[in-house]
Amino acid sequence: MTNPPMQFEVAGVKFRLASFVRANVTYGDKLTLKPEPTNEFDPNAIGVYKGEHHIGYVPRGWTQALVPVETVGCVVCSVWGKGCSVNATRLEDG
Repeated sequence: MTNPPMQFEVAGVKFRLASFVRANVTYGDKLTLKPEPTNEFDPNAIGVYKGEHHIGYVPRGWTQALVPVETVGCVVCSVWGKGCSVNATRLEDG
């Protein structure tokens, strides 16, 4: 049984705009979350990827709700010129 989706805007896209554009992010794309414990700004950071393209981050206020990331599925639900929002769904109870 899956839980209701959590929706958030991918943070930091403006700093990774070239990667975001190369990734050609579109509605319905599946994204991958990857923890970044060695991130110099936030050891709880979670990167958002489309394939090998690092397009941004989970906003700080959402990181704890998405751990462990291996049990979360992310799908793009909205795209605009320089950003996107995703629906993240916990695939199993932690």
